[in-house]
Amino acid sequence: MSIATVRRRRLARIATLPPLALAFAATALGFTGAAASAGTLPMTGPTIAMTITNNTGQPMVLKGSDNPYGEWIQGPRAVLAPWSSEIVTATNNDPRGIGVDVTYGLPGDAQAVFMANNYQGDASLDGTRMTGNDGVYYGIASTMDTGFPNLNAGYTITMHP
Repeated sequence: MSIATVRRRRLARIATLPPLALAFAATALGFTGAAASAGTLPMTGPTIAMTITNNTGQPMVLKGSDNPYGEWIQGPRAVLAPWSSEIVTATNNDPRGIGVDVTYGLPGDAQAVFMANNYQGDASLDGTRMTGNDGVYYGIASTMDTGFPNLNAGYTITMHP
């Protein structure tokens, strides 16, 4: 076997390693992503998943959260940075439902209250609001994609022009 043939084979082996490694990594990440998004909420009782998006340009500081009859799977962050989102999840074992709220403070005395009520026959986002004198400078758009028993809600807070 000539030196040129040996070099070609070595180069061919070396050239195939990065694509194989990349394919392996992508597959591993794909499986990890699937595991993180599927089956993360328990099926033993009602659940709530709240996607909160901060489009204000201001950091939002957690002032309080309430889940009196259940538990947080993923509780709210202490600070929600400008132009970012979080997913807050909660559950309980009461087959009748669950209700939670998360309150963030903004500059001045503005507070954003995000509510989700997931009760059989009455799933809603009622109670979501801005409070405080400076609350008039902000708005919350909320949507409910699915209701009882697994409520999925989205909230986007923006600053009025």
